[in-house]
Amino acid sequence: MDLTSNNVHNIIEDKNAKVWVCEDPFNKRIRIDHYVGETQIVHRLISKLQPDWMEKLIIKSRTVDVPYFLSHGLECEGYVDGYFRGDGMFFLVKYFTEQRRSNVAWEQAEKIMSGIKTSTAVSIVGNRDIKTAQEADAERLSVIFREIFEVYPTPLTEADDIIAKMKADTVFVFIEEGGQVVSVASAEINRMHGNAELTDCATLPSHRQKGNIVALLIRLQDLLLAEKIRCHYSLARAESYGMNKAFANLGFTYGGRLLNNCFIYSGLEDMNIWYKNLFR
Repeated sequence: MDLTSNNVHNIIEDKNAKVWVCEDPFNKRIRIDHYVGETQIVHRLISKLQPDWMEKLIIKSRTVDVPYFLSHGLECEGYVDGYFRGDGMFFLVKYFTEQRRSNVAWEQAEKIMSGIKTSTAVSIVGNRDIKTAQEADAERLSVIFREIFEVYPTPLTEADDIIAKMKADTVFVFIEEGGQVVSVASAEINRMHGNAELTDCATLPSHRQKGNIVALLIRLQDLLLAEKIRCHYSLARAESYGMNKAFANLGFTYGGRLLNNCFIYSGLEDMNIWYKNLFR
């Protein structure tokens, strides 16, 4: 079963329920990407997951199950409309340490969102030579990730990492100048649920402020629609004005904020949720 593109899942099950578990020790979290069966049994199976390193639990919940999970100690941090082939998905979370639950960067992130909401949309103009990456491009793509990100939540700094993602149904697109990759972005496709996460956005500092990422995101959306993938979403660093502004300009809807979600850029950061539901 094609569940999701780039994560190794363990399956835990009972005769009346099955849960797909993504264990992520690097980010000290466990994510439940899919489940079937009776909600009470699903919750019981999830509750047995208690590794010493886990600081945060994330459940991608269907709407009908939200009241049960909330009544059993989880809280809602965000929403993606259309995630389950047109039906909404709620990010429900539970924290296991006080440090993981608290965050001093919240005020700055709110200021960024306020600035985006009151700013004027920027027109997207100009043509770019955008290429869809092949395995032969993996080494060149890995260079840009090594240069920009001191820390990244998933392996991308080696060519083999990128090739593995490609084989797991991730599409990379990029812009190059003088033979050098200057901007890149990807879409992790989940064919089972008809959605894709737009991610892995990076531009060399010397080529920023040119609209490259917006152009790449537009190309990815076109490619996804051609594949009948109609729910597009992204998790953008809450402290990045440029990335959040890009999704706002492209007509994405803000869906909330995942607190202390993953280690990225230089440390543990919040991620803003953006989505576009084209099932409607």
